[in-house]
Amino acid sequence: MTEENITPLQHNMRRLVDLSRREGYCDITFRNRAPLIGVRLSPRLNAALMYGAGAEKMAQLFDQVETRNGTVFRAVDVWVIVEFPDGLPSDEALAEVDLADGEAEVVPGVSMRQMAKEIYHCADDAQAERMLRRVLAA
Repeated sequence: MTEENITPLQHNMRRLVDLSRREGYCDITFRNRAPLIGVRLSPRLNAALMYGAGAEKMAQLFDQVETRNGTVFRAVDVWVIVEFPDGLPSDEALAEVDLADGEAEVVPGVSMRQMAKEIYHCADDAQAERMLRRVLAA
């Protein structure tokens, strides 16, 4: 299966397995619930694959993806994963983020700023700016 032929769910499942393997930091957003901010995934997904878990076991694990702090969610509910490959940015690093790129369009008619506000379910412009800084820092 080539990269351009995968579904958004398949893409997110790959990202979740990779994050489980690396125990990398990320924000995970959902369409119908509050996002998980600055989390790391449990190594369970990766361990199951390494030890040859079958399709049924993997389906169970993707139905109960667990973070390092015990929060559980379903892979099918994931909307966007914002990865931080170099670790979580500090408050100082976030304050230094250049917001000019926030006006760039990610799809026609939708700026990065608008996207961040939508995917993080921001209540106001101040919260949207904080989340935009996270996206741009990633």
